[in-house]
Amino acid sequence: MPFLNAAPLPAEGKIAAALLAFFAMELFLYLYLDSRWRGALWAKAGATLMPVLLCLTGAAGKAASAPGQAGNIWLVFAALCVCLVSDVLINLHFLSGVVSFLAAHLLLIAYLVQAAPPTPWSLPLWAALYGAVLCHYWEYLPVLGNRKVPLFLYPAALMAMASLALALPFLRPGQASVCLAAGAACFSVSDLILADGIVRGKKSSRRDHWVMHLYEPAVYLIALSTVF
Repeated sequence: MPFLNAAPLPAEGKIAAALLAFFAMELFLYLYLDSRWRGALWAKAGATLMPVLLCLTGAAGKAASAPGQAGNIWLVFAALCVCLVSDVLINLHFLSGVVSFLAAHLLLIAYLVQAAPPTPWSLPLWAALYGAVLCHYWEYLPVLGNRKVPLFLYPAALMAMASLALALPFLRPGQASVCLAAGAACFSVSDLILADGIVRGKKSSRRDHWVMHLYEPAVYLIALSTVF
């Protein structure tokens, strides 16, 4: 495909692409949360599609400028594509959406392990994060029914992704690592707020705004990490 072999964007092009993707994402997010099309899946998917396209631009540029890293960077693109599918799927069948997002986290973990192999500190950080999540939800286990398994498995992968990403700026300093770490942090907080509402049976427009205004920037920051 000629596009995948295109020359990487100059600095001005990267900034323009990043800004265009950001404002387009925010427009779709407004349509999904606050317009007369509130809740429309096309608007939700459109918001995530913008970072996916930005990631495609960044991955294609990396493939042209650093072919040795191309295989790794396409894992990020694949993960964001799975997130795009998951955005729609989770509204249609919740558990299927959770499994789909789990696949996205596994792809990101695969990329992170290749980008910077885990250190002796990775496991304690993961254990602390995962343990804190389990302690928070432990009292709700008796009433979760068939959602117990997702509650155990999904946070394990989410916190593994977060712990690896948060260590990345220290192991491989640079703008891309900072963007990826910030994106992983936002992703984790967004998912935990969503899970808290589901487990407690509390849903509100304010909670939806918090979830989406953390999730979409998370996907955007992860995509932006491929541009640098």
